Amino acid sequence: MVLVEILEATAEHHSSSGKFSISSVGCCWREKYLILKGLYTPQYNTKTQHNFKIGDAFHRLVMSELFEKCPEKGFAVVTSEANVPAHKYISGRCDVILCDKSNNELILVDIKSAGDWTLNKVRDGDVPQNYIDQVQLYLHFFGIKKGYLLFVGKHKSTFDEVEIAYNEKRCLQLIAEIEDFYVNYVEKNIEPAKCSGRMFGCICDK
Repeated sequence: MVLVEILEATAEHHSSSGKFSISSVGCCWREKYLILKGLYTPQYNTKTQHNFKIGDAFHRLVMSELFEKCPEKGFAVVTSEANVPAHKYISGRCDVILCDKSNNELILVDIKSAGDWTLNKVRDGDVPQNYIDQVQLYLHFFGIKKGYLLFVGKHKSTFDEVEIAYNEKRCLQLIAEIEDFYVNYVEKNIEPAKCSGRMFGCICDK
């Protein structure tokens, strides 16, 4: 009765593993430090919480479409919501990994719901660097060479894709920065300096 037990269980709130989530790449180091130490808890207003729920709904929609239509186009959904291999400081969960049946190539996909402003920038070639870095790290940990950012328009349900080729040098740089953050700040209880408000919306900007 394993499945019945899962379906009838009460949903539990997410609790931090204490590791650096790949989805946080590009964040303010000081804010991340304070969160990890329990000294600061982000507060989200109702509008932001609704946006999170809308994003989750679009994510479920895309996954449903992929499961339904991939076989018709020569692709297969290999896995979804897969955790990256164990790392001392880094955790993460990729959205979906596909397989191109024509050549057995694996393709990693990260789904982002976005408003018109972000979509217009993406279409002009201005893709947020933190989104690219997230895909890069997923590619690195799963050993996959090609990935895609799939943008879903919140207003018109349009789709835009951006191909991301694996960049080992960039990934090693990002991992080194995260490891340095833990070794020289978190583990030594040293608070990083303010980011001078360069990270819009972080506590250094308040």
